[in-house]
Amino acid sequence: MAGQCTICLSNMNDPVCIPCGHLYCSQCLLDCISSSSEDGYNALCPTCRASFPIVSPELTCLPKYVHRYITPSIRRVYLDTSAVQTLQQKLTASQNQVKNLKKESERLMSFCEKYQNASNVHADGEAKANLEVERLTRLLREQKLATQEAREEVSEWREKHEDLKEQLEQRQKKSSRKRTSNGRDRPQNNDESPDVTPPTTPRRRVIRDLPNRPNKKLKPIPSPERDFKNPPSRLSAWLFVSDSE
Repeated sequence: MAGQCTICLSNMNDPVCIPCGHLYCSQCLLDCISSSSEDGYNALCPTCRASFPIVSPELTCLPKYVHRYITPSIRRVYLDTSAVQTLQQKLTASQNQVKNLKKESERLMSFCEKYQNASNVHADGEAKANLEVERLTRLLREQKLATQEAREEVSEWREKHEDLKEQLEQRQKKSSRKRTSNGRDRPQNNDESPDVTPPTTPRRRVIRDLPNRPNKKLKPIPSPERDFKNPPSRLSAWLFVSDSE
């Protein structure tokens, strides 16, 4: 049990109790009694103004059987301060815990600010990365479109190339056919004299010699009677005849 003295308004220092039950510091109560007692035998309670004796009878003059009933008016009180000490210890521990919690809170706030700044930097980097990804995606889409157009153009040029190749092959086939047909129409030379050129017809010879031989004239020779079994050759139908003849 603990309390404050109503005289000095401070914690109890060597507390004492009077018959009415009020507690005071021993020195405060002695000072109050010495200043307020008129006859020196009785005194008044500073709180409730109850009268109590301040002089105890001498026990040697009284019978022994009444000794136990005689108690002093002012008794010393022993206060139990264990609870106060426990509470004080708890209060000290709580104050230390509060200090530790404040330090921990400050440390956590510093970490929070640090990680928040890092988070902001990461968010900025993520936003820039997203913009870069969008730009690269757009470029990739454009590149795909350009590649597709190039492939279509290449396919068109390939088709044109195939068409031109087919036309060229057809022309080559036609030219080879014409050459083979012309070779078949030409007369074959004799194996014994391969280097001899075929004789030209008289008509060709006349046409070639006309500018050089202006005095020559061609006169038709009357054909003899026709022999149907042995017809004359085409070359003997025309002869060169001079003007003198």
